[in-house]
Amino acid sequence: MPVQAQQSDARQAAMQVQARYPGVIELEVDASDITRRIQRVRERIPVSPGPLTLWYPQWIPGNHAPTGPINQIAGLVIRGNGQSLQWTRDSGDMYAFKLQVPEGVSVLDIEFQYLSPTASDQGRVAMTPNMLDLQWHRVVLYPAGIDARGIQVKPSLRLPEGWQSGTALDVARRDAGTEHYQPVPLMTLIDSPVFAGRHFKRFALDEAAKQPVWLDVVAENPQALQADAKVLDAHRALVREADAVFGARPYTRYNFLLAVSDVFSGIGLEHAQSSENGMHDGYLRGERPFLDNDLLPHEYAHAWVGKAWRPRPTWVPHYNGPMHNDELWMYEGQTQYWAVVLAARSGLWKPDYAMAMLAQLQANYASQPGRQWRDLHDTVHQGILDFNSKPQAWADWQRAFEFYNESTLLWLGVDARLRALSKGKVTLDDFARRFHQGGAQGEIRLYDRADVMQALEAVQPGDWDAFIGKRLDARDGSAPDGLKAAGWELYYDDKPNLVVADGEADGVADLQYSLGIKVGDDGVLQAVGWESPAFKAGLAKDVTVLAVNGLAYSGGRLKQAVIDAKSGTPIELIVRQADSFRTVRIDYRDGLRYPHLRRIEGDADLLTKILAPRRQQR
Repeated sequence: MPVQAQQSDARQAAMQVQARYPGVIELEVDASDITRRIQRVRERIPVSPGPLTLWYPQWIPGNHAPTGPINQIAGLVIRGNGQSLQWTRDSGDMYAFKLQVPEGVSVLDIEFQYLSPTASDQGRVAMTPNMLDLQWHRVVLYPAGIDARGIQVKPSLRLPEGWQSGTALDVARRDAGTEHYQPVPLMTLIDSPVFAGRHFKRFALDEAAKQPVWLDVVAENPQALQADAKVLDAHRALVREADAVFGARPYTRYNFLLAVSDVFSGIGLEHAQSSENGMHDGYLRGERPFLDNDLLPHEYAHAWVGKAWRPRPTWVPHYNGPMHNDELWMYEGQTQYWAVVLAARSGLWKPDYAMAMLAQLQANYASQPGRQWRDLHDTVHQGILDFNSKPQAWADWQRAFEFYNESTLLWLGVDARLRALSKGKVTLDDFARRFHQGGAQGEIRLYDRADVMQALEAVQPGDWDAFIGKRLDARDGSAPDGLKAAGWELYYDDKPNLVVADGEADGVADLQYSLGIKVGDDGVLQAVGWESPAFKAGLAKDVTVLAVNGLAYSGGRLKQAVIDAKSGTPIELIVRQADSFRTVRIDYRDGLRYPHLRRIEGDADLLTKILAPRRQQR
């Protein structure tokens, strides 16, 4: 059978499910063992006699891949009427547990442990002595073949004494450190994580609205909860600016769940009425670096793009059938475009920082050799291809999650073209408001590529399918043209832009646009560009630079060597690779180079208008 037919059959099978499951599943999670980071799970599942398959969630929304951490559960015991029942794993599906329910058994009592990683080499650290991110897909088994919207679950969560939490779930009551939540469908539960901690604070972003918005923050220490007034004002402006783009809010209330910590693993994951966000310890105080200040705008835009409105290929009514990623250039790509725009409009990024970020993106894709063989559309499958989540040796040649950042430049080009064709009367804001209108709160609306193109044509005719398709499918290595269409162009000089400066704050030497390398403060090469001067000299990622022109390595000495090479002084490095030492010479004479933007003389400046707050555009 052809592969495409096999995939189609698998998808059809995944879609053929029973609408409702009788009874209510009781789910108890004890997450109070913060020292050993063990979460103890108890479930009571109503059943009928006969064969039964239980699923552990495999395909996690927002991950775009089968990432369910089944390797981190242990101690699974299933009982009926107090007697242990034998279960077997499906040899063709590691996420399926099969058993026979005996006559007379109406409820299964299930126990297992979720062993939250104790270090980052095991996975994401989401449990510390002070903080917890409880994702329900990690701690639940559910009956196979049922629509997750039709499985009712009554959840509860035990926390360490004195901890507080934020979640989109409704709390029915709290007693003895346990939060009991109102029963919800399994799909709602898995879409409603809990952030909890010893140090917790809620900030109102739009509390008085009919559909209120809060910022719920957990931190490793109480000082990290001290928020600068300007930072909070920018978050409140984010909510207003998103309203101006999308129109009606698709949720009943919204909780930004935010962990501010330098030890808690970072995260950015969208949900219908909340989002999981991880930022550095000084984020609320407005401290550098500002690199990730587009994170909350990105996840918030997903309330519209990706949650309330979802690409039809991604939709499966449960968590154990393949989600197809074909339209992620819209789901994630347009979301990241709005993340950049909303970060700038709200003040989370200053205008010059937003410009520096766009210069960085343009420089990355203008010189990325992987665009010669792998088109943008193919990168939507990266989450599935990158099954082990390991770093790439040659990232610019292999390509990775470009459907985020390169699609930002694609959608910038669409926005600029809408403005040009309409003589300034139509913008991508108009498309967003039109596309994301209608429907009831909590409803999931599905779309495909044709719907996107039809909506674009409705706001401004422009043969959009051909325009976007050319950019999605190009394998000619040409640079994205969105910035040029917006009236700006890339140039280089010897002064780091703001983004590079932030990235170098921890001692990294960023010489991607000269030697083709990034070097950590320990001398380890974090990246080597394909066919760059460093590549041609025989260097590769993870090689350690020990000396520069006869002196012990430092980032400053390496940069000075690049400057000196303009006058003919060779760049000579002593490097170590495993147990081997060698001397390499890099043939490079063009000095330090960092990307910046400048206006194209005579062209309309659309980019400044795009990034300006909406209140300034009226």
